[in-house]
Amino acid sequence: MLTNTTFPIKPTTASGFLPLLSRWWIYLAMGAAILALDWVSGPYLMFPVFFVIPIALSAWFYTAPCTIALTLLLPLGRVVIAAYIQQHTPPMYAVINGLIRVAVLGFIAYLVRRTARQTRELEKEVTLLEGILHICMFCKRIRDEDRGWEPLEGYISRKSEADFSHGLCPECAQKHYGDVLDRSRSR
Repeated sequence: MLTNTTFPIKPTTASGFLPLLSRWWIYLAMGAAILALDWVSGPYLMFPVFFVIPIALSAWFYTAPCTIALTLLLPLGRVVIAAYIQQHTPPMYAVINGLIRVAVLGFIAYLVRRTARQTRELEKEVTLLEGILHICMFCKRIRDEDRGWEPLEGYISRKSEADFSHGLCPECAQKHYGDVLDRSRSR
């Protein structure tokens, strides 16, 4: 069966947990949970690598200001935990590590936002026709889902964003209008 789909599936129309990703507090809660896990685990287990999860999701599904805020606040929270709460890292080193995290997370957020933008632009341009098309070998009409036959141009225009204009190739012009062309050339 022929289907008309766009690639990829739009996150705003998907069901399940994806509509939640359009709320800023989800990303803040994810970041807070990762910081809490980092604090509870003590100085020997650290979880800043998981900062990528809320930042990447925010960059893909939400706004740039939220992503920027997370990129700055999560490493800052890690600096506070390392230097002032757990006191296992000198503040200068904690700040340097925090700046490195901000740079890396900012670069990841930039790449994810750029990829999301490009994907959305491609979604607008790409419409796929899939499956087997049943086409008449003589008149070139296509059998549709209702088992009716319609012209190729109408079917493709209805199922995609393609439009048609008609012309005449030289072979068909000679085959169908050869006598007219020969007379016009001889004059």
